[in-house]
Amino acid sequence: MKVLIATMPFAGHIHPMQPIALALTRRGHTVAWLTSASHAHMIPQTGALFIPSPPPLAAHDETALAPDPETSGLAAVVSTLRKLFLDRVPDQVAAYRAVLDGSDGTPAFEADILLVDLCAYGAHCLRDLTGVPYATLGINPLVTLDPEVPPWGTGWLPPTTFFGRWLNSLAHAAASWLLYPKLTAALNAHRKELGLPPLPATGFYDSTRSDVLHIMPTTPAFEFPRKNLHPAVKFVGPLLPLFNEDELEPLPKWWDEMLAHPREKVIHVTQGTYATNAANLITPTLAALAHRPDLLVIVTTPNAETHLPASSLPSNARVASFIPHARLLPHVGVMVTNAGYNGVLAALRFGVPLVCAALRFGVPLVCAGRSEDKADVSSRVAWSGAGIDLATDAPSEDVLRRAVERVIDEGKFRSAAERVSADFGGHGDGPGEAVDALEEVVERSRR
Repeated sequence: MKVLIATMPFAGHIHPMQPIALALTRRGHTVAWLTSASHAHMIPQTGALFIPSPPPLAAHDETALAPDPETSGLAAVVSTLRKLFLDRVPDQVAAYRAVLDGSDGTPAFEADILLVDLCAYGAHCLRDLTGVPYATLGINPLVTLDPEVPPWGTGWLPPTTFFGRWLNSLAHAAASWLLYPKLTAALNAHRKELGLPPLPATGFYDSTRSDVLHIMPTTPAFEFPRKNLHPAVKFVGPLLPLFNEDELEPLPKWWDEMLAHPREKVIHVTQGTYATNAANLITPTLAALAHRPDLLVIVTTPNAETHLPASSLPSNARVASFIPHARLLPHVGVMVTNAGYNGVLAALRFGVPLVCAALRFGVPLVCAGRSEDKADVSSRVAWSGAGIDLATDAPSEDVLRRAVERVIDEGKFRSAAERVSADFGGHGDGPGEAVDALEEVVERSRR
């Protein structure tokens, strides 16, 4: 089986794809991976052939994704989403075709299936043009229009009252009436240029997932229940990233000190690799816990020495630029985070309860353009009982202090995190399960 993987130029899209690629190559399948040259170093350890994306797909320019001039509100949201996802479609289709037929100057790679992140609308178009099937990998909480779950971006919990269900239905109706048709119209304009028929009004939303296989790196213990879950959805549990040992920095000098510290009193604070302004969450958390000499606060942030010089740290804080989750989290008692999906899944994989600080507006039309998926991740933490959702990305020191102390003192949070971890553990070989599902799709396509 030949598999073409294609990902957007973000580490958070590439990391969960790595273990699937490795499982594919170990099973003897041939894998090519189309992504940006800036992420080429993340591909060799999977055994896949790296193919650089053409410049239009490799770039991520924040200014280029700004809303169209003189737009605001809903129009600004539509323009931002159009630029980020839909304006890439012609280049995606051209890049996929170039790899498949060799017109990019490399030997033709006649893929049996494409495996893409959920933002690759071009894969849907390519399937309609050529018949090559595609599967998607979820890199954020499950996106569906099921009426019993909140709209994407709201950060709401599933409704349990009549009023809650009414409000949920109203929000879904508003998004389906005001937002999705405009985005689908933009997608259909590209489909028309490709000679393809238009999609229905919810086509933009529906196209985020393959209708034959959508791999989710979680389990039902950490996903809102749905009465009619689409049969294409396949839960496989967390997919932890791969790292070459020779590329990792040596363990920090304070590592043995951390190992000797009681695990429940080790607090890990992170904003991920993208939101690196320490003032957002790291600095207030350090200040909030500085009065607790019994706690050891571990901070990971890119360029730690620059952003957090030793002279500025409380006596109970330790920093590092990067430590793989699989190394650090087994020794952590609580994780304070801005609710990146991959990081939260990793924490729960190791039974670590969480304190989540993520922005939300409660209005899906606005959230879609401004707060990524972090509000939805936080709401799932709260729903599962595995932590506290602070419902803001700018919590005060007092709020942070009380939240961390609650998670330490109230065993229910750790118990819930361990319950989710046990459910994750039911998928002992998540990457292998993903490969099994890919093989089944290809086998069906050949019949």
